This record gives sequence, C-alpha cells and structure tokens, in this order.
Amino acid sequence: MSHHISKYALLALLPALAAAPALAEDAYANTLTGDWNGYRTKLEDAGISTELSYKAHIFNNLSGGLKEGTRALDNLDVIATFDGEKIVGAKGLSATIHLLNNNGGRPDGDLVGSAQGIDNIEVPRATGKLFQAFVQQNLFDDKLSILAGLYALDSEFYITDSSGLFLHSTFGIGTDIAQSGVNGPTIFPFSSVGTRIRVNPTDTTYVQAAILDGVPGDTDHLSGTHINFNENDGLLIVGEAGYTPEGSKIAIGSWYYTEKAQHQIDVDADGLPLKEHNQGIYVIGETKLYKETDDQGLSGFARFGFANADINQFDYAWSTGLVYTGAFPTRDEGQLGFGITGAHNGNDYLRTQAASATPTDKRETSFELTYSDKLLPWLTIQPDAQYVINPSTDSSIDNAFVVGSRLTIDF
Repeated sequence: MSHHISKYALLALLPALAAAPALAEDAYANTLTGDWNGYRTKLEDAGISTELSYKAHIFNNLSGGLKEGTRALDNLDVIATFDGEKIVGAKGLSATIHLLNNNGGRPDGDLVGSAQGIDNIEVPRATGKLFQAFVQQNLFDDKLSILAGLYALDSEFYITDSSGLFLHSTFGIGTDIAQSGVNGPTIFPFSSVGTRIRVNPTDTTYVQAAILDGVPGDTDHLSGTHINFNENDGLLIVGEAGYTPEGSKIAIGSWYYTEKAQHQIDVDADGLPLKEHNQGIYVIGETKLYKETDDQGLSGFARFGFANADINQFDYAWSTGLVYTGAFPTRDEGQLGFGITGAHNGNDYLRTQAASATPTDKRETSFELTYSDKLLPWLTIQPDAQYVINPSTDSSIDNAFVVGSRLTIDF
C-alpha cells in the first residue's frame, strides 16, 4: 500500500461506504464487512474468530517543534484467535496470531521532535509483520493462565483502560519502561519471544509475570519480523500485581534486565563505562469518579514510574487524565478526554548535556484533548489536539502545537 493511498484514497471512499447498504448480520453489525455471507459465523462455530481493524492518522504541526507540516500514517491489525476446545477438544487452550502493517510518515520524528512521541502508531520504518503469535492455556476456571510465544508486553502490563482513548504514545505504556533496553522493551512495534504467567487468586485480584528475550526484533533491520537469540541479549523480567474492584484498578509493577547496561557517566579505573542492571518500578490506578449509567460517566487515571537514572535519560515519568463517556446529549458512546503526561531528566543525563554545552530543560510535558465517537457502527472519528512543552527537553526547540485526527474502520 502506498503512502498516497493511505492518505487520500480511503478518505475519498468514506462517503460511498457510509451510503452503502448494511452488510452485517446482527452478530457483526459493528463491522463493515459483516458476516461474510455466513462464513464468519461458520468460522467462529468451528473455533476461529477474526478481528480486522484499520486506523488512519493525520497530524499537522501548526507551530514550534522541528518544523511545521503535515504527516499521514496508518495501521492495519489482523487478528485470528483459535479456540482449542472447539478445534481439538482441549478446554482452556487458545492460540492467537496478530499481523500488522504500518505505512506513512513520522509526525513526531519529522515535525515535533518529542522524546515521548505524540502518535501511538508511529513506527521508525514502514513495515508489515507478524507481531504476535502465542498459545495460552487457562486452568482451574481461569484462575491460572500460562502463555508462551511471540508476545507484546503492553498488551497486558502497565494498562489502564481509560488512558487507552488517547493518541499520545505514553498513555499506552509509560515512558519510564518504554525508553529501556536495546531496541526498546517488547512493545509495539517490536515484540519478542517469552512466556507470561497470570494467577487470579480472587475475582478482583491478580498477579502476573513475564520473562522475555531482552532485545526484541533486529536492531539492524527495523522492518519485518525477526526472532534472534543472541548470548548478549539477556532477559527482560516484568511482574505486576493488581486489585480490580468494579470500575476501578490499582496495580504496582517492576521490571529488570538480566544483561547489564552502560552508565551514562561513571567509569572504572581503566576509563571504561561502569555497567549495572537496568530496572524500574511503576504504580498505576484508575476509577470511576462519576457514574451516570453503567456505561456512562467520568473516569480518571494516574500512572507513575521510575527508571534507573544511571542508565536512562528519564529517571521518572507520569501521566494522568480524565475521560467522560456520554459527555454530549444523544452521543452515548462518545468519549471526551483530557490528559497530561511528563518525563523528567535524571541528573546524570543533565550532566552529560552540560558537558557538551547542549541546552537542556529538566522535563518534557504534553497536554492532549481528544474526542472519539462513532459515525457508523463500524466507523469511528477522533479529532485530537496536543501541546508539547520542551520537546526532547531541548531548550533550542520551541513548544509544539499539533492538531490531528484518527479514523478507525472495523472490518
């Protein structure tokens, strides 16, 4: 798919798609392609469920940042889930295959220059790939779950549901852990092989842990799927425990790399950089602040994480926000959100910048205002505005004001 197709052809087709007769059966009324003349239901009855979702973003940097301009980008997710009980008679067994394809520009990398990112589908290089492929076995009435395969950490760890509305990158997984590791941790768009175990002692508590290859993908080849096991990769170990009463969640997590990383400043007697393990800790929480109905009302979230300042640029990062579902009359599913996120430079990083006479601020802070609503059961539009203070904490870069939108089609 070319970038021009991503930017213009889809948008040109939308009026025709909206005017077309509904294709979906009741079970698939929220999808554009419906029940595929009954084949989708037959597949599901046989144990194979499908999910296809396309997102198109366009962002315009109106002022500040690296330069003014517009970039468009897109993301296609194709997910197939296999029910082991229906297919082979194995209760609690399932498998998932997740393909993704990304095209288009880099609104942050080209225009804004933020250290935290502004767009959660921006990738360093356009690519199609196998993103996740894993098997999962649930036991003891789902109180124990064991997963193994190609796996993305941000699918289950460091998650607050209400923050998922926002387009800014760090509302997915926190900047504190997102900055870690060679090629980053195992999160979008790079995943690695590993295993995850989850225990649910009660209906409202859980403990989960994951052990994964410490270097996802291939640092020399950023496109495509690459599974490499090198002796110096080490492992990324992550644990999280949470309490999830109705409408709320509070959790604490930690992460640790078995392979040591270089200090930014400290050296040994031979002048070589000292090394130590990279690690961090985070706390996340959300709750319903005002309940209008079961599905409508005001939710709030807060997330805070620390990272090893000897190794990483940012020693801590945080985000917080409010989301109102059904904020406008007759728009019961519409979601209005306002969020703030920030990352603070560690002392060692500031010292390295001072030594090179690089003008540097202590922190980067971003504000986001967004609204998401369904125009059709399968079509969602989401206008968005962001203001980034101190992009990349570089004093020479002016604050950036960015407006954009997301278009989502569920097939």
